[in-house]
Amino acid sequence: MGWRLWGGYTPGDTWELYVGADERVEAFLYRRGGPKKPRVVIGTWAGYKQAGPLLIATDRCGTADGAPLRIFFSEVSVKLVGSDTWVHAQ
Repeated sequence: MGWRLWGGYTPGDTWELYVGADERVEAFLYRRGGPKKPRVVIGTWAGYKQAGPLLIATDRCGTADGAPLRIFFSEVSVKLVGSDTWVHAQ
């Protein structure tokens, strides 16, 4: 299943999100509408962890204009409204 979103910071930007049967984002494709680089970013979303009520993808691998790209998060925690404690993602 895929969803396409239009809009972004630059006129003509497009985002495509691919959602699996479990309703999690599995991959994305971004095309920039303007001249700045990167023009095309393709990546997967993985490493999902639960942090309180949130399910967060902590690892994104793919390419930016054909060059390898990896964005990841470690030691993710959330603090819920009204709480004094942090909930660590697991």
